[in-house]
Amino acid sequence: MLAIEIHDVKKEIADRVLFEIPHLTANRGQRIGIVGRNGLGKTTLLEILAGVATADQGGITRNGTVGYLPQILPEDARLSGGEKTRKAVQRILAEQPNLLFADEPTSNLDVDSVKHLERQWKRYAGTLFVISHDRAFLNAICTTIWELDQQKITVYAGNYEAYETAKAKERDQAMAGYEQYNAKKKQLEEAKSHREKTAHGLRTPNKRFNSKEIRSAKPGKGVQEKKQHKLVKAIDQRIERLEKVDKPFQQKSIKITLPEANQIKQGNTVIRATQLAAKVGKRNLFSDATFSLKSGEKIAIIGKNASGKTTFLRQVIAGNEAIQLGEKVKIGYFDQQLKQVDLTKTLWENIQAVSVHDDQMNRDCLGSLQFTADDLPKDTNVLSGGERVKLALAMILLSDANVLILDEPTNYLDINAMKALEELISGYSGTVLFVSHDRTFVRKVATNLLVLEDEKLQLFAGNYAEWEDAKQTKTTRVQEDTLLLELEMSAIAAKLMEPRLKAAEKAELEQRYQEVAAKRKRR
Repeated sequence: MLAIEIHDVKKEIADRVLFEIPHLTANRGQRIGIVGRNGLGKTTLLEILAGVATADQGGITRNGTVGYLPQILPEDARLSGGEKTRKAVQRILAEQPNLLFADEPTSNLDVDSVKHLERQWKRYAGTLFVISHDRAFLNAICTTIWELDQQKITVYAGNYEAYETAKAKERDQAMAGYEQYNAKKKQLEEAKSHREKTAHGLRTPNKRFNSKEIRSAKPGKGVQEKKQHKLVKAIDQRIERLEKVDKPFQQKSIKITLPEANQIKQGNTVIRATQLAAKVGKRNLFSDATFSLKSGEKIAIIGKNASGKTTFLRQVIAGNEAIQLGEKVKIGYFDQQLKQVDLTKTLWENIQAVSVHDDQMNRDCLGSLQFTADDLPKDTNVLSGGERVKLALAMILLSDANVLILDEPTNYLDINAMKALEELISGYSGTVLFVSHDRTFVRKVATNLLVLEDEKLQLFAGNYAEWEDAKQTKTTRVQEDTLLLELEMSAIAAKLMEPRLKAAEKAELEQRYQEVAAKRKRR
């Protein structure tokens, strides 16, 4: 049964067409992820679908009640961003709408909260439309992907992984088409060159012939020369008729290597913490944290909201007495305030003010983050929020800092920009310490983890997948131990029911039962 139907919808902003959708439907029970680069109109599309905004032409038919979760929630000083999001989700689900529209619902949630949301929305019986830059989240819940690109919607069946597979196939086909076009064009150009050389040879007299022989051969050669020119013209027409195929965009692999003077030998300690502790008011965040971070590592700090991740980053930057920095360490810090971006300068002037690399590397880095040559002379005060984030990240990556500290660098980035940032950080020769709730980003970038859990900050020497495996193994072991304790409690309870049990034996069994019960409670 149709849940929603789109009829000839068109939306413009100023003189720019955001999208045109002749006809599109969604069925009841579908969970649709809307993806596309920033600035193409995803939020506007979602608002029109939900009835929050109107299209310039066309209409939407909705079958059922509507719930809408905007990206920016009303301010509430009593609640954190994550708490506001969780409260808004629970309120909407309690209303049991037939159609649910959500714009970046995972932005302020930690990993555990995102996983909980995944479980909730998998059970949701209505039709879901969600915008999210969290690829793992889209992969877990979506049954269909709508891609907004070039002012139109393309529908892909399956989750985000299936969408990525389909896009890879499209890119391969586009490259094959480009190579086929190039090969055909080259073949025709070579044939043309051959005909032109033949015509030139007919026009030029053979030096071995005398003047009489040349005059007698001239009429026949003239006819042949005209024939060759006619063939050249025919080949030109065939080249013109070839349907031009542009080369598909391919992400350039970039390795940002620090100048020799700024390099720290791989494996040397850059940050050492010794019995580090932190608290907020009377609440203990973590204590007795002791670890060393090495040059070249990419370390993700993971943990629940308000567990102390940003507090630890600030301790490193402020110079806590329990933290020792290695020799030659120079820290570059990225936060959401974007203080390093000078709004009185152009984009290119901001880069030149901090970069220790040549112009080609500067352009390559900016290009990988989707900036074009036309963007370089732009004043930074006209850039969007997402563009300023990308500029700030480029500035810190190209600077002379050899230890980068990034606090939620993926916020406000679209998926393509996140992929580019993954490549840039992976190819960066220095050390990167970062906080991110995006599991895919952490999985692709981090070589080691700092885990904030149960008021402890501990180094895990391995990547995110290895940590998940270790955590699953630990959980399984705890579950097995708990089962053994429960079996022992059942056995003791059965013995306590024996009628001939002596008082001393009963007291001993009761004591053992209490010990096992207490041990089980602690798990």
